[in-house]
Amino acid sequence: MRRFFRAIWPPLPVWRRLDLAVVALSVYTAVAVLVLAWTPLTVPEWGGASAILNALILGVLLSFRNREAYDRWWEGRKLWGQLVNDSRNLCLKAAPLPGLTTADRARLGVLVIGFAAALKDHLRGAAALHWVPGFEKETAGPAHVPLYLAGRLAELLRGWRAEGKLTDYDLLLLDPHARAQMDICGACERIKTTPVPLSYRSLLRHGLVLYLLSTPWMIGGQLLWWSVPAVALLGYFLLGIELTAEDVEDPFGRDGDDLALAAYCQTIRRSVDEALGQA
Repeated sequence: MRRFFRAIWPPLPVWRRLDLAVVALSVYTAVAVLVLAWTPLTVPEWGGASAILNALILGVLLSFRNREAYDRWWEGRKLWGQLVNDSRNLCLKAAPLPGLTTADRARLGVLVIGFAAALKDHLRGAAALHWVPGFEKETAGPAHVPLYLAGRLAELLRGWRAEGKLTDYDLLLLDPHARAQMDICGACERIKTTPVPLSYRSLLRHGLVLYLLSTPWMIGGQLLWWSVPAVALLGYFLLGIELTAEDVEDPFGRDGDDLALAAYCQTIRRSVDEALGQA
């Protein structure tokens, strides 16, 4: 029964903020209805053309806001999918190389797995080298942990080449996947540090606030108490779209709509261990 209910009414991650806003809007609407019923205050009749114009303007702004937020979320998902693939390919190509020992492969695996974990923490605003699996005893304190680990990986490959464990052709095969780590990190940082322009967000929120605050006064005289559920339903969807877009536009956090970065890190760990033959 619970699964059936969740199928027809799935949970909404932003429900706490949304429900609070809808309750406040319902109370405000009830106050507006009481004022209109008990006082001689008259409000101009809500015109159909005005309602259509307001809905059109808000629709355009909400459509843009929602599209931009989802594009950022989807780009973040593609970048982490690319990180999974490059991590797999790097280890798959390194595993059969005859010059590498079991210890060499283990060092490679620790760096590949550690980079994913460090990137997750870095994008969430809290990264330290000793938090990364396999580096708990490290005393270094780099400011940019993913960059530090990517440098360690590049140094490892160069060391193998200098020791004769890799040929130039082997290095040519491995280098694109190792270099992709910082490309992905930079692209994720671009999403993280470049929000939707403030003017678009401000204009939409100003429009939503003015629209929802004025609607109870425009329809309260005609619908009376039916105005409360009508405005609540209207506010639920309009505010819900805005709050969801706000939740989605930063896909690397810990909110319900954000990407499951910990799950992607576990996928990389399992894939690397399997590709390198690690227990």
